[in-house]
Amino acid sequence: MRLSETGELLALISAYDNRNFNKETTAAWYDLLGPYTLAEAKHAVKKHYNESTDWLMPAHVVRIIKAERKARLAKVGTIVSGRADMTDTATELATTKALTKAVASGALTPEQYEDYQRGETPWADYRRGLLALRGAA
Repeated sequence: MRLSETGELLALISAYDNRNFNKETTAAWYDLLGPYTLAEAKHAVKKHYNESTDWLMPAHVVRIIKAERKARLAKVGTIVSGRADMTDTATELATTKALTKAVASGALTPEQYEDYQRGETPWADYRRGLLALRGAA
């Protein structure tokens, strides 16, 4: 998540609980939420306020995101690179890492992961295709 996106997230939080944020608050939340996507964080905020009356803290958002990521990864099981990316050890490891991140964040669904595995398209090309489809939608 970018710093500007953290500001967008805090505006959503403010809409729910009417609190005020400043530059320092935005930077502090960004320090903790930077590794996650804006979509994940927004989902976590909405989930929190849907289920709880507790004052929302970054730890709540991180806890929800981590639980969601764990559940997504569990649906897929062991993640490995496809045949097209088994050209050398470095490519295989980088692809496995990228696939794990994409599945965990929800950028790659279990069905899309299976499709990638069945095909002969390298991950970089498959990912570009997914991004192009999202852009067209």
